[in-house]
Amino acid sequence: MDRREFIGALAASSFACALVGCAGRGIRQAGGSVMTVRGPVDRADLGMTLTHEHLYADVRPYAEQAAKPLPPDMDDVVAVVLPYLQEIRRHGCRTLIDCTATTLGRDPLLIRRLSEASGLHMLTVTGAYVAADGRFIPPYVRDQTDEQLAARWIGEWRDGIGDTGVRPGLIKLGLEGDPLSDIERKVLRAAARTHLETGLVIAAHTGPWSEVEPGRNARCAFAQLALLEEAGVAPSAWIWVHAQNEALGSHHVRAARRGAWVSFDGFRPEQATDYVALIERMREEGLLDRVLVSQDAGWYNAGQPRGGEFKPFHPIFTALIPALQANGFDEDEIATLFVRNPARAFAVRERTQQAS
Repeated sequence: MDRREFIGALAASSFACALVGCAGRGIRQAGGSVMTVRGPVDRADLGMTLTHEHLYADVRPYAEQAAKPLPPDMDDVVAVVLPYLQEIRRHGCRTLIDCTATTLGRDPLLIRRLSEASGLHMLTVTGAYVAADGRFIPPYVRDQTDEQLAARWIGEWRDGIGDTGVRPGLIKLGLEGDPLSDIERKVLRAAARTHLETGLVIAAHTGPWSEVEPGRNARCAFAQLALLEEAGVAPSAWIWVHAQNEALGSHHVRAARRGAWVSFDGFRPEQATDYVALIERMREEGLLDRVLVSQDAGWYNAGQPRGGEFKPFHPIFTALIPALQANGFDEDEIATLFVRNPARAFAVRERTQQAS
């Protein structure tokens, strides 16, 4: 690292420490823990958090994965991915949430190894991904009832995923129906049961995305909220993943006012102006405390030499936060986005209609 890089990293780390200092007291007083791949941590200790990223993925259809498994070469994955994690740690990041769905390459032992090697807190998932025209759906998700699916996911929370001893820190769903399909409604009911038993937040990849039909993504989102509320789950237990794909910002406001988490999580450096506008609108509406921000970046792709193209994790720190600061966001507001909100969203606690 040359002198300029060192000074930049030091400044970023100092800024992140300042954010944690101004946010941590209130978080710790509120209590609660978050389940990482290395065990529970106090939510006040998460620090600067990237709430939706990917480390390793297998994006082949489930049938192809089952017919020809490609287990990761852990040494190679670590060699490729670890430098990207070390880079964001120098920028002050302390937690990365791996949102890779259960049938898209989730590997708890690999995530734990990367967590240990990088010093970052990391979370992994339980749940089911039934979007993408169903190509990642395993037979058991089609065949089992919502009660049986919930029992499976609750078992991963209680006993660990397989024989790894790693417990999930969130429920990840993939949904795209407009209207919701029967299988989507089933996995939502299973997620509601799992949340009420475990206190894990439900993060739902939400589609479809449509430039020509604003409001379509939101219809899928609000259909999910309605079903969860019918099951007794409060909106604060649900994250609208990929909300930036809904063109009508009024829907973001409406969801946040109901108590849901609105996640703008596909950031790329060339989108700084657009993301500032999205976040600024929420601030103007007094709803900054319902916003999550991340990149949906990474990842080492199974079956490709050296994992193929890897989208780095640092642009939040090198492009978006500076753009927010240039547009008048102060230290406390940035701490809300990247420290307080993730700590509250991923804290393990039951959130019901009666007590959200």
